Amino acid sequence: MRRALLRPLPLAVITLAFNACRFGYGPLDLGGAISAGDAGQAPASLGGGGEGSLVSAGTDAGGTSSAGMAGTDDAAGAPAESGAGGASGHSGASGTGGTVGGAGSGGTVGGAGSGGAGGAIPTASGCAKLSVPLDDAGDKAHFVISVASPVDLSGATISIRFYVQAGTGGTIFNYVQDNGTYRFFGVPTAQRYPLSSASGWTTISWDVGAQPDSGGTGIVKTSIKNIGIELNAQPSSAWSNPTIVYLDSLTVTNPALSFTFDATASVNPTPSTVASGESLWLNTVSSDTTATPSALSWQATCP
Repeated sequence: MRRALLRPLPLAVITLAFNACRFGYGPLDLGGAISAGDAGQAPASLGGGGEGSLVSAGTDAGGTSSAGMAGTDDAAGAPAESGAGGASGHSGASGTGGTVGGAGSGGTVGGAGSGGAGGAIPTASGCAKLSVPLDDAGDKAHFVISVASPVDLSGATISIRFYVQAGTGGTIFNYVQDNGTYRFFGVPTAQRYPLSSASGWTTISWDVGAQPDSGGTGIVKTSIKNIGIELNAQPSSAWSNPTIVYLDSLTVTNPALSFTFDATASVNPTPSTVASGESLWLNTVSSDTTATPSALSWQATCP
């Protein structure tokens, strides 16, 4: 009995079988239809964390293929791709869609910072409180720091940081007095700062070194003993009674001097005609303070 000889398969058939296996189609049945195979799952990397972002369609020889259900894009995944249609005929089985990749969870939202208690927020750790009953155009009050030894302010600038709690009218400005004779030299009238212009904590500066002695006071700027702050009713016609100002600091440049009012000892609350130490004091000499009863005090909590 003669045995049948096995003939090699044509190259086209081998290629078709290889491609079917490679792209996820069903097994090739020689002489029969090609059954639709389940679509393979695409690597997770194609879906940005989701599986099956790309799904091939099942194919049936001589029939129309139904496109495999595409995996849904996640937030960062690539778009799904449907399979190609086959020839007319009955439909092949649909490919299985990949698992939808879940979107990554967002970071925790940071909580808002807690607000402080109601009312004004303190911006100074301690301050001097200046209270002056302004109710007449001739009213004024002098608050003074007397330095231990006379200083040369011929090239100096003086700055004060203050807060006006009540100040409908009047002005605030700096002045100096020399040693021994105590001649008064202050900011010119036209340049004095209106209390009503202040908003919150305010800093004003005076270049005492550059200010000419146009009034002919004979001030000796190289030997200054008193550095003062004046509250004056002029040039207004209406005022707050009392006018209240909080003082945070007085500083001098060239030479560098700093007077802050962070501690009780930095303020002498007793009205006087004579200075004691370098604390801030209220000068009640009649030519210096005309608004009575003016007052000076220290407090730990400031506006």
